[in-house]
Amino acid sequence: MMNNLVYVAKIGKTHGLLGFLKFHNKSDFYEQFKPKAEFFDKNGKKFIIKSFDFSNSLVQFVGYEDINKAKELVNMELYSNIENTRKNIKLKKDEYFYFDIIGLKVYQDDEFLGSVVDILETGANDLLEIKTSDELVNLGLAKSFYIPFHNNFIISVSDIIKVNNSKSILENS
Repeated sequence: MMNNLVYVAKIGKTHGLLGFLKFHNKSDFYEQFKPKAEFFDKNGKKFIIKSFDFSNSLVQFVGYEDINKAKELVNMELYSNIENTRKNIKLKKDEYFYFDIIGLKVYQDDEFLGSVVDILETGANDLLEIKTSDELVNLGLAKSFYIPFHNNFIISVSDIIKVNNSKSILENS
């Protein structure tokens, strides 16, 4: 089930007697955390939000409305499934889910540079970590390199990523 789940939050310590827990958002989409929203633990067990306090980052789950029951959830990692994420989050133009980007092949002109294996968040722009194609590694180039997710480098994103100014990054890595 894990390959269908996306990590979105970590649950912290209890707060008060009614089962509220400190909530540590790890998602770019805060709006998904609302009453009746469904999330999962790493084993696929479902948790439904009963109450969410945005201003204090506190969450309460259905069935965990007292401190003793809520203590069971301390330090739990919370996941959303991909289908719910797509259904509940509306992306703006040129926004993408990480899970849609990771795994895409990257091309400059018609040359295959490699595949996206991770996305690193930096202050200015995200960086796509590219695992270099075996063909280019065999030519002595680095096994991996980074491309800024910026319009100076990214031409388009669909079932592949088309880039420019990126092979030179690889050659200088």
